[in-house]
Amino acid sequence: MLRILLISLSLLFVGCAVKRPITWEKRVVDSNLTHIELAFDEYGKEHNQTLLFLHGFGESRYTWRFLVDDLSKKYHLVTLDLKGFGESPKPEDDDYSVYDQARIVGEFIENQKLKNITIVGRSFGGGISLVLALMQEQGIIKNRLDRLVLINSMSYEQKLPSMMRVLTYPIIGFLGIHLMGDKNIAKEAYNYAFNDDKLIPLSSVNHSAKMLSMPLAKYAYLQTVNNIIPDDIREMEKGYKDIKLPTLILWGKKDVSIPYKFGKRLHQDLPNSHLKIFKKVGHMPQEEVPQRVVEEINRFMVEYQ
Repeated sequence: MLRILLISLSLLFVGCAVKRPITWEKRVVDSNLTHIELAFDEYGKEHNQTLLFLHGFGESRYTWRFLVDDLSKKYHLVTLDLKGFGESPKPEDDDYSVYDQARIVGEFIENQKLKNITIVGRSFGGGISLVLALMQEQGIIKNRLDRLVLINSMSYEQKLPSMMRVLTYPIIGFLGIHLMGDKNIAKEAYNYAFNDDKLIPLSSVNHSAKMLSMPLAKYAYLQTVNNIIPDDIREMEKGYKDIKLPTLILWGKKDVSIPYKFGKRLHQDLPNSHLKIFKKVGHMPQEEVPQRVVEEINRFMVEYQ
């Protein structure tokens, strides 16, 4: 009976809620965001080519740790915590879409005076990377991006994964994320993301739980889920053909969050792209098979120097 009541109330709230449009016009062209100091780390020598890493939903810059030692020998690495995640600020607003995040990252790039950048974005961070590339193509930001590396990237209209979809119901989502327990949520997320659960690092689960326990972290999670799919995503998709940047697309074939068919479609739409699919790998290749990710990035960087 309680479950039926919660679902009914949730549907009522969803039907009545008025959400600010998540469109290119409203969130990119007419954007008026407050400045945010994002948390970040740097590795390697600044005079080397820069790789800027953008993590996925529910993650932080910690997810890139297995790539840092090898790649920092040749490149200048910058790993970011996106707004609302990790140690970055979590303001109580609704500016958590890919468009908003891209605007914030674009400001970060400008303030840090980064140039000749290869953006490495995965999942939600991959969607942000595509927006940044479109912003550069339209002259909204300066030409600082040289290449893209997209890992299991958000890119096309699709149903949200079940774990995220339940969070879109105001009451059920709120109760679920606050009552389930941070460690349990982290475990479930990693079990969902990995193809081989035996490879899940305990340190990843513990760190994810720690980040989720931070003040306003759950607020940011819920806001991101409710803003994650742009209202005009089909218009955004049409712009991919105009992105001329050399692009490496990496995908786990066993990804149940964003199936690899979307990677194949993205490869077709991006005119200067190369696709590498990892068999028996899930949604998080950077943690499940990090050495293979390093090898592909190194090969790509040499080919497009």
